[in-house]
Amino acid sequence: MMKHLIIGNGVAGMAAAVELAKGGTGEVHVYSEEPYAYYYRPHVTDYLAGTMPLERVILRTEDWYARKGITLHLGAPVTRLSPDAHTMTLADGTKVEYDRLLCAAGSSPFVPPIPGREIRGVFTIRTLADAQAIREYAARCREAVVIGGGLLGLEAARGVQTLGLQVSLVELQPRLMPLQLDAEGAAILKAFVGGQGFAVYLADSVDVIVGEASVTGVTLSSGRELRAQLVIVAAGVRPNTALAEAAGLEVSRGVQVDDAMRTSAPDIYAAGDAAIHEGRCWAIVPVAQAQARVAAANMAGGNERYRETPPITALKVMGIDVSSMGVVDPPEEGFTVVRRENAAAFSYGKLLLHESRLAGAIVIGNKALAKQVEGMLLRGAPLDPAAAETMLQSAPEAAS
Repeated sequence: MMKHLIIGNGVAGMAAAVELAKGGTGEVHVYSEEPYAYYYRPHVTDYLAGTMPLERVILRTEDWYARKGITLHLGAPVTRLSPDAHTMTLADGTKVEYDRLLCAAGSSPFVPPIPGREIRGVFTIRTLADAQAIREYAARCREAVVIGGGLLGLEAARGVQTLGLQVSLVELQPRLMPLQLDAEGAAILKAFVGGQGFAVYLADSVDVIVGEASVTGVTLSSGRELRAQLVIVAAGVRPNTALAEAAGLEVSRGVQVDDAMRTSAPDIYAAGDAAIHEGRCWAIVPVAQAQARVAAANMAGGNERYRETPPITALKVMGIDVSSMGVVDPPEEGFTVVRRENAAAFSYGKLLLHESRLAGAIVIGNKALAKQVEGMLLRGAPLDPAAAETMLQSAPEAAS
């Protein structure tokens, strides 16, 4: 029987392990440097806020892996890949042979080179351990600054506010969630966030983190000074490529893969945040799952091909449903935009049509409409401007 190794126990690693075990083509081993079994990373900020206990965040027990025929290795970081020898080496020096290997090593927080970033009280948030460290430190703090107004930054801000801190949010771009929202949708979200008691600073950045023994504040590029005893950097992520690069695999921002999710090394595949396909690395759950399923099928001897689906982000952000799908900020030519908003209800809908089909959408404050639009987008359903207008008009306001 073949021996399949998977580096990483996140969404991509889990999805691939389940598919491989289900196929019964060989042993399946998952290696994780963390001490926890599988948990869903978007729930880390719920754990930070104290709204979700640890036992609900961790979605799989070690017994579950065993019942599925998967061998889980926790606290087992991989330090070296040797493609020619078909082995990998663990931190304790153990060498493990493989027939096929999947690199699902995920990504790590990006920390800009801000002076003072090494001071006590500066954190990133990616893992359960990060959330636990922030919770413990926050107990002695009154004010916090979160650097980054994307999804993670907003949810981290919510988390520390729930712990009783006053929170300022600083975003370099002129709008919140700049990758997912247009200017109008971001304005709706900013109004909602401001109403929740957060101070929001857009088109600004942290120039210096101030403090000696520990953080006491930050200075912004605008010259404004903000008091803070806690700083969370949520400025995006970078694919974990060090292992692959050291092993001689082709790397460009992420580990390069083809349509079969194969890397440049024989019998090594990559999926999820660590992989880059056709120049893109979305770092979102649906893409990681889809890539992992293709990789697993081909590791087991299949002939599957990954075809990119529209990127879809659908989450509750600070208590309001926000969905962003497909093309959200298109070039002017060739697209028809149908838009409806109600600022008082924090409700916004934008449908983008291309060649009489739905090409993208933004929906804020209406979960039911978002699900309807998502289904149409994935089906490639035809949609003309009149029908799009009717869809937005008939949608109930703020049906979150």
